Amino acid sequence: MTPASTGPGVVPTGGDSVPHERTALAWTRTALALLGSALLATRVVVDRFGLLTAAFAVVALPLAVVVLVGAGQRYRSARVALRPQALLPDGRLPAGVAILLVVLAVTELAFVLSG
Repeated sequence: MTPASTGPGVVPTGGDSVPHERTALAWTRTALALLGSALLATRVVVDRFGLLTAAFAVVALPLAVVVLVGAGQRYRSARVALRPQALLPDGRLPAGVAILLVVLAVTELAFVLSG
């Protein structure tokens, strides 16, 4: 780190890939939390909704795994994007997370309203 890169508002990162690694870890934690939430929601509502729970699991669990795999791909594409003239990662992963959160929320709302 050079003296010119220090001062107010400048945060030392330890290298150009550290923020990307932190983001990848955050995405991994999010994907694992979504996977656990989907499993827990499936387990909680299976007695009340039966076959509908299987439909929820068929949608939510693979989507959580896709988010987990997508986190690694997003990290790799972000590292490539550090090079000049490279494209940044797209918004498919955040969209997948949003869809999974909506599915989880609707399932939990249906569970609460049916009780």
